[in-house]
Amino acid sequence: MASFIMLPDGVDAGEPNEWHKSDIGETEETLVQSDDGATSYIYEQASANQEITFTMADPSVAEGDIDFNETVTVTPYMHADYTFVGGTDIGAPHTYTYLKIQLTGTGLSIAASSETLTTEDGSYPAYSGFASTQKAILTDWDYEGLQNCQVKLENTSRPRRFHPIRVTYVYIIVDYTEATVAAVDNAPFFGTNF
Repeated sequence: MASFIMLPDGVDAGEPNEWHKSDIGETEETLVQSDDGATSYIYEQASANQEITFTMADPSVAEGDIDFNETVTVTPYMHADYTFVGGTDIGAPHTYTYLKIQLTGTGLSIAASSETLTTEDGSYPAYSGFASTQKAILTDWDYEGLQNCQVKLENTSRPRRFHPIRVTYVYIIVDYTEATVAAVDNAPFFGTNF
């Protein structure tokens, strides 16, 4: 099995981008393209049902190098933390179970996965959405499906006061079998001695 990572491509998905940015001068896509801890991130701290959707860059592996006759598995990931900002966090740790991650895009139909974040960790662990071996019901992955991938995040409940949700990294991992190149028999052309 081989794998590659797909990152946000910097193009606005055209969906509501309702989260906030840690750096006003950067795009949301730029802020979540590397696992750099808390130096760049998007966040939500006061509202429920805020969505953001990232379009992903095209695969870094050529179509002919992926064996689509074998299982291709696509999994969305985020590195997130339920942070505390303020004085003393009374009653910590707190959990937030309402952050959803979903693989979306044209022709894709995959359910969202709710993740539980815990405060005062500060490590921004990886959380994954559902690993999908099909892009839609009874439809296996193909190269066009990989090119149409998006990752949607949504907080479905309001975070506690002084407890923003921060996401520092958004990506997709594609696991696949490498296509094999059939050996060519040159004997009939060159003769049996070759």
